[in-house]
This record gives sequence, structure tokens and C-alpha cells, in this order.
Amino acid sequence: MKRWMVIWIILPLLLGFNQQQLVNRERITELFLHLVQIDSGSENEAEIAHFVVDLLKRIGADEVLVDNASEKLGGTGGNIFARFKGTVLALPVLLSAHLDTVAPTKGIRIVRTETEIKTDGTTILGADNKAGIALIIEAIQTLRERNLPHPPIEVVFTVREEKGLLGAKVFDKTKLKARSGFIVDGAGKPGDLIVGSPTHFRFEVTFIGKAAHAGVEPEKGINAIVMASEAISAMKWGRLDEDTTANVGVIEGGQAMNIVPDRCKVVGEFRSHDLKMVENLLAEWKGICEGIAQKFGGKVEFLAEKSFDAVQLSPDEPIVKAAMKAVQSLGLKPNLKRMGGGTDGNVFIAHGIRCLVLPTGGENYHSPSESLVLADFYAMGEILVRALMELAK
Repeated sequence: MKRWMVIWIILPLLLGFNQQQLVNRERITELFLHLVQIDSGSENEAEIAHFVVDLLKRIGADEVLVDNASEKLGGTGGNIFARFKGTVLALPVLLSAHLDTVAPTKGIRIVRTETEIKTDGTTILGADNKAGIALIIEAIQTLRERNLPHPPIEVVFTVREEKGLLGAKVFDKTKLKARSGFIVDGAGKPGDLIVGSPTHFRFEVTFIGKAAHAGVEPEKGINAIVMASEAISAMKWGRLDEDTTANVGVIEGGQAMNIVPDRCKVVGEFRSHDLKMVENLLAEWKGICEGIAQKFGGKVEFLAEKSFDAVQLSPDEPIVKAAMKAVQSLGLKPNLKRMGGGTDGNVFIAHGIRCLVLPTGGENYHSPSESLVLADFYAMGEILVRALMELAK
């Protein structure tokens, strides 16, 4: 017997399937492979948006709209909104994923094995979040083709998620009737249900000194880079506790090696599941920056903005209960966990839509070693379909 035949025979047993396989594995795989070959990095989501809109219409959406997000954000393409009728009288459920990738995938070269899909290492794969798009499309197709019970469904595919949830932020949330939903955009294994994410603050600090000739009269200058470096050294960075992280991500400054630099910009972030903690960190960092600037006789411009608020769902919420039952129907154990990042769910929750984040089956996101683990991908398809069925009960 060939090796691939053995894998497909034992795969359901390894996943713990004790029910009929529902999703069409060949179809969802082919859809994913098509999606990852459409470059949607660098704010150019128009092509993938056009493809997804046509697909939503073909599978029977009652309404499909594309908004003008790019007029507000730049780039191309818009957020996609679609509605599908349900088989029961109930509030709609939101299904959402994002169209963009963290980096371009132009010239992608796909490597497919019996167990995974990846690239040759020259680009990312884009499973974040094209696997999420494929899972949502396949779940809807499966429910409709098999006439399985499900609530009405509202679909939102967003642009510019990787730039700071920008597409979701400008999307008109008044279009949504859903009060709960699934954000199919997480890392993890089948059975992982992401119920928490942190508050996130972005900061941009500009130290302002005084330019001077570095060899002739350096004493007349005020070195902005030195100010920035001393401030950074005075603060703790990295993982501060199990709830909190801090990072300096960008440093920009200076014109030439022989000029005392008069400006240096520092960009970074603070994240914590504890709001008070992250607010205290921000205040501490601001105080350090202002103190250093005063010490050197320079100035500082301090800007900070909240990117999104923390999320914490209860195990008793209907959307969480439905996902837990779906996981258990496959013989798996639900694992409620928190993540260190944010998703569009943070934006939707702020507007009263309780969103649970589901993994997609990918690994090593945001890197050239990114891959889609097929067994996990198919299992997540089964979980999503079964969770929607649970919400129809």
C-alpha cells in the first residue's frame, strides 16, 4: 500500500473523528492553493477582493458589497461584506478573516507534501490569513450543500489587518446584525479556542537635540541618538510577566557620521492583559523620556495611541460553548487560551459583537518557514462547520 493511502486511512483516527467527515478536503485545499498565489501584501488587496467577491456570489450569497476602505486608508481593494440565509430563525453569526498578508508573496513557489503546504523559503506562504478565508468559504458551502442546520451568516473579509486592524476599524459596523462570531485567524492546534487578547498601545517618541559638527565643535551639539539610547537603557523590555510585553521596534535618526544628530525617533509598543499594568508602563516610559531630554537640555515629543482593547470571553458565552461542543464532537479536548496579539475581533467586540478566535492550521506565521499543516487545516474546517450547527440548536 502506498504511503499516502496509509496517511489518509489513519488520519481520521489520529484526529479523533467519531462522526462523518463533512468538509470537502480536496476542494478546500485547491481553494487555499489558488488564494496563496494571489499577492495581497503591500496594501494591494484589489485582486484577491475581486476573486473572493465572485466566489461569494457563486456559492449563493444573498448580498455582497465592497466598501471604500482604500479611499480612507490608501492602497487598493476594500472590505467585503456578505449575507447568507440560515435554516433557523436566529440572529446572524459573524464569520471574519482578513485579505492581506504581512509581506508580499509575488513570485511564490509552493512546496506541497503529503502532510503540509509551504514555500521554498523565499517568501511567506500567506496562510495568515488565506487559510481563514478558505475555511469560511468551505464551511458555508458545506452547510448549504448538505442542508445542515445553521443560523444566518454575515461574512466580513477585511483589508489592512496586518497594518493595525485598519480595515475593520473603518468598516461600517452598523451593517452587522450579528452579536457573536468567529474570527478565523489564529495560531494553534485543533481544540485551541482563543478567548483572550491584550490591550495594545503604540508609541512614537522623537528626541530633539541640536546639530553640530562632530569633529570641530561637538560640545555645541545635543546628541538625540544618545538621548534615545539612554532612555531605552533605563526601561525594561521583552516579556515582563505572563500578561505583559514591551518592545522597541524602530529607531531612526542622524544624517551623517560627522554631524551630531538633532533628531531620533523611537517606535514601539506595550501589550498587556492587565489594563492598569500597560497604562503604568506607558506613564513610566513617558517619564523616563522627558527626564532624559531635560538632563541633556533637549526636548522630546511623545505620542501614544491605543490600537485595541483587551478581550476576555467567558466559557459560558454561547459562542464559546458552541465551539467547545464542536471540538468535543471530534474527540478532542477544548483548550481555552489567550493570545499575545490582536485580531479584527478586538474591533468587533468593541462594537458589541462577541468574537471567538479560531486557529487555521498554520504554523510559523510571519516568516518564510510558514506552513499549513493539512491535518490541522481539515480539522478546523470540521470544527467551524460543527460550531455553526451547534448555534442553530
